[in-house]
Amino acid sequence: MAARPETPRRLGVFAHPPRHDLAPQNSASRSSNATQRTGCATRHDLAPRNSASLRSAARASRIHGVPASAKDVASEPGKENGIRARRERAAAGVRATGDWLRRLGAATAGASPDGRLTVAVDVRAFWEPLTGVGWYLHELLRHLAAAEGLRLRLYGPTLFPNPDAPGPVVDPPRGPAIEMVTGLAPPGRWGRRRSVLRALRLMEPLVFALQRNAVLFAPNFILPRTFRLARGATVATVHDLAFRRLPGTVREETRAALDAQFHTTLARASAVITVSRTVRDELLATSAIGAARVTAIHHGPGHLSTRKGGAPPPGTPGRYMLHVGTIEPRKNIELLLGVWESWVADDPAAPALLLCGRRGWKSEALHAAFDRAAAAGWLHHPGYVDDDALAALYRGALAVVCPSLYEGFGLPLVEGMAAGTPVVASDIPVFREVAGDAAVFAPVHDPTAWKRALVELAHDEILRGRLAELGRKRAGAFDWSIAAARTGEVLRRAAGDG
Repeated sequence: MAARPETPRRLGVFAHPPRHDLAPQNSASRSSNATQRTGCATRHDLAPRNSASLRSAARASRIHGVPASAKDVASEPGKENGIRARRERAAAGVRATGDWLRRLGAATAGASPDGRLTVAVDVRAFWEPLTGVGWYLHELLRHLAAAEGLRLRLYGPTLFPNPDAPGPVVDPPRGPAIEMVTGLAPPGRWGRRRSVLRALRLMEPLVFALQRNAVLFAPNFILPRTFRLARGATVATVHDLAFRRLPGTVREETRAALDAQFHTTLARASAVITVSRTVRDELLATSAIGAARVTAIHHGPGHLSTRKGGAPPPGTPGRYMLHVGTIEPRKNIELLLGVWESWVADDPAAPALLLCGRRGWKSEALHAAFDRAAAAGWLHHPGYVDDDALAALYRGALAVVCPSLYEGFGLPLVEGMAAGTPVVASDIPVFREVAGDAAVFAPVHDPTAWKRALVELAHDEILRGRLAELGRKRAGAFDWSIAAARTGEVLRRAAGDG
């Protein structure tokens, strides 16, 4: 029987291309399909459906105008939507990265375009519960917030914070002269990756140096690591020299940092501010810096001078004398405990001792004594309280007691005097400088003299009235507006000298 001539197959809408036009096969599948399949076999009848063969089928169907299969046809819109979504995400990422680079560039823009003096300010103190240094900085910035000719750029713990990291404990002051420089971490998940943030923070001093601030202001003794490659004129505030004069009373990490960086900061400083003439004299006595570069500027009357409302903490006794400050060795709390124990033994009606401040470093030995005194009823320790409660405690106290071994200024003295409350303080030079004749002074290590002064004050209403009047008058000499204006002058002068 004669063989029937083979009819050529045409490629068209209803015809399928031969097997070799669609996708490569292995030799076994080619021989099997050659004997078992016709020219009308569909793509999924010919080869396993792996991802490569699906892509080949789709490509062939586009070339020849033939759908690969019903499933492939249905999946095409889904694939296109997926591709479109990926492209949109990529575009959004590019835009976010561009915004981040623009922010980083704006932060490194250098001098202020309007001619204001650009001052970088270390405000890491705002990330902790505020004590003396923190309140000093807060009040200073609050009174400089509208200063003409200044552009105060505030820097927190890092330029590249994790978006989930906690913010400052207290909001920085706001005003036309103030801007916060932070949040420069990359957008999205990159800004949360520890490896990325670690790498950026290694480069932080360089990024900061590129910002070309004219003045670097270190309000807490030393320049932070971020500032150390920058070339601006340096101004530092020195609050005391406890780490030199009473090193055993200072936290070990604080002393180590000051030992390592204090003299380096002094050496590069165009100007140094001390918070009292006493500290200025102590600093000059070290011969570490010339007198022309050191300016003494007193604090203002504390941040409580405008507080009128509020109530004392629950459990506050009716009659008490008040100590304000962190419980740490320099505050000499042991003396007060001994005085009160003796006083209460002589007179059970003696006023209570109220300690306002958190338990600090190297105070563990006092905790058991606190517990015994609290159980006896003559000691109250509410800890760290808010501003309104603290203002109420100052106003309600019979006296403010400050038995410190050493201080750089003595803000509780000024706050007590401003509240019209008599002050009994250690007879040390800086307290004499701050309180003048508006306080009663007792030797630092003489509990008998302290007990005598406190008993007399508790029983002499006329003496309390006279001290209250003298104290209000004395407190009026301390003004944050004056302190801020004089600090601004130091910053401008340093920029000119630099």
